[in-house]
Amino acid sequence: MNEFTVMAFLYRYPFLYSILLCLLLSSLFALPASPVLAQGNRLLPTNDYAYEYIVRLQRRGHLLDLNPTSLPYRRKEVWDALSQIDTTRLNSSEHHWVDLLRKKLRPPSTSDDQVAVGYTFMAGTDVINSDRIDPVRPQGDAINFYWHGTVASGYLDAGPAVAEMSLFHSRYYDRDPDGIDSGLRLMARSEHSYVGWNHRWLSAYLGRWDLHWGSSGDASTILSSNARSRDQVFLRLGGDRVSVTAVLSELDSATDGRYYTGRAADDSVKFGSTRRFHAAHRWDYRPTRKFMLSFMESAIYSGPGASLSLKYLNPVNPFTFVVDNVPKNDDNNGFLAGLLWAQFKRLTLQGQFMVDDIRLQANTGPETITFVLTGSAVYALPRADLKLTLETVTSRAYNAPQVEGQYIYLNRGLATQFSDYMHSSLSLEFYMDHRVRGLRFGPKVDMLFQGERDMRQPFPAKTESVHNLLDGDIEPTFRGSMRFTYQPRHWWWIAADGGINVPGNNPHRFVVLINAGILLTLDGTIKLWDS
Repeated sequence: MNEFTVMAFLYRYPFLYSILLCLLLSSLFALPASPVLAQGNRLLPTNDYAYEYIVRLQRRGHLLDLNPTSLPYRRKEVWDALSQIDTTRLNSSEHHWVDLLRKKLRPPSTSDDQVAVGYTFMAGTDVINSDRIDPVRPQGDAINFYWHGTVASGYLDAGPAVAEMSLFHSRYYDRDPDGIDSGLRLMARSEHSYVGWNHRWLSAYLGRWDLHWGSSGDASTILSSNARSRDQVFLRLGGDRVSVTAVLSELDSATDGRYYTGRAADDSVKFGSTRRFHAAHRWDYRPTRKFMLSFMESAIYSGPGASLSLKYLNPVNPFTFVVDNVPKNDDNNGFLAGLLWAQFKRLTLQGQFMVDDIRLQANTGPETITFVLTGSAVYALPRADLKLTLETVTSRAYNAPQVEGQYIYLNRGLATQFSDYMHSSLSLEFYMDHRVRGLRFGPKVDMLFQGERDMRQPFPAKTESVHNLLDGDIEPTFRGSMRFTYQPRHWWWIAADGGINVPGNNPHRFVVLINAGILLTLDGTIKLWDS
């Protein structure tokens, strides 16, 4: 069988290609000649299942030493917070959650002259009868198997320094109906690779990983894990009560300053390209473990010669108010946002409000006010959670008169994927660990109103009549669903979300999303230097 026949066979059966690729690349990284090193300053990826259990415990007053709205966490800080929980006061469900997290995050025992080494492999799939992995907004009706896996994860943690390298494979890179394909060779890309230095009051990281400024599972107005991970610089100063954070990341360039291909360099000689960067600052004030206020600012800055900017990286420079001062070397699109998180016994509240298209000296009128409002309220019962969420994104939000100012990366939104919509949901989750260890299920109701505007469309002219919210024909969608998760062990899980979508202008349809995965980890210790 020649190579062309093999490739044709694998193309016909893509799930075999995905599995073989994960196993092949994982075996390469498992070779003894390339040991994988580990310790506790590694970042816990924002899409890790551990956050689901962390959030459940936080709703019940545990793990509040961790900032509930600034992800990712370091593995060590989660482990330290777990060690402070009095397990004698936990019910069976809470015991199971703590046990899963401890088994997943337990660091290897090392002496002063040793470092931990290990090898981690994760493989899974998302099965859905839609091209888009979003049951509320399905597109197409084909059944898709989106295989994915952490091909390899190598890391080194020595004192305050940390380095991690990982390669992630996903068929969704190639099939994503909204984003630009970001994993060409072997359908893989580096998703969680960085170097960092962490101290009690200072953290500095450089590399590629996801950030999410909001509770896990909730929407965010400034930064979310919706977009693909980006190459960035991260600085954090301060402690538990007061801190300031700065992020500066490189985005994809705009070809001819008008459209995105992800490969602007191929056309730059003929058409030219505009380089784009994203900067965000966050100031946190947390007087108690159960109350926090945050002020956030964000900007897309761009230009043919744009590059890393010290003005935007400086964590104590409020660039929103001085960004147009001279010298002004780049174009920009700025945002301001506030965040509130509070917990009152069993009730947890989170809200964010973002103002876009800021013109502090212009009398633009109320018709041009652009904003984003997100929020959630969760009431934690002993064995259940009742949750209400709200997202409101106006028609001009995340857009700009200049195409390069649009708040997107590889065609995926840096905060929300869509604009011009209102989405509310009500869910009830039951935790059945006292009956079946690791079982969770419950109903959910979604109500979505979608307008015609999108952040990727040309910015409306001053003479164009555009409603501030829900412009044009409004498409309502009601969805009633049942969800369940079964995870009796920390190394495997299966989850499903099935329900009926009732759109206003299209036939009803059943949409189901199934997710399953396994996680394998081997740990040990070695000496880096001879005594």
